[in-house]
Amino acid sequence: MSNAVSSLIFACRNVNKTENGEIGRAPVAAAQGINVLNQVSKYNKAIAKGTDAAVSVFENMAKQNKVVDYTVKGVKWATRNVNPLICVSGGIKVLMSDDKPSAAIREGSALSVMFAGESIAKKVLPKLIEKIPVNSKTGAIIQGLLFVGASIASYAAGEKLGNCLAKEVNTNWDRKQSKINQMA
Repeated sequence: MSNAVSSLIFACRNVNKTENGEIGRAPVAAAQGINVLNQVSKYNKAIAKGTDAAVSVFENMAKQNKVVDYTVKGVKWATRNVNPLICVSGGIKVLMSDDKPSAAIREGSALSVMFAGESIAKKVLPKLIEKIPVNSKTGAIIQGLLFVGASIASYAAGEKLGNCLAKEVNTNWDRKQSKINQMA
């Protein structure tokens, strides 16, 4: 369901997250930025020609240079696999956290609920806005904004749920440790 509008918003949000220390979001932002160009090129022939020309240059360079070849392949993979990159960035966030168990619960919950919310949005949003043609600019903007809203709201709800779960797990862990210490 991703379109140029949602990809642009997600790319900007991930650039911001990268600037604020979430280094795992840098490849996500880059992949989404490239997706914006790919999607905009579908609507604008001038951009499509420029994008095709740039791709052609890199593909020709890739034939002569293994580093460029692997880079081109990596970029193509990244643009098709944004969600796995988001999962990896969540793993990096957990590894960099001081409280890894709580961070793992929070990130796992946030990402799971976000992906579920996005899946539901992909099914529901087209039905909600079926009167507006998605290929129109207005339809693309509305669908993109609604999809971003669903994704952000789902992540926030999952993160809140994860925080509650982590707190409960920590409370139970502390109780068990206290009982063990009393027995000793």
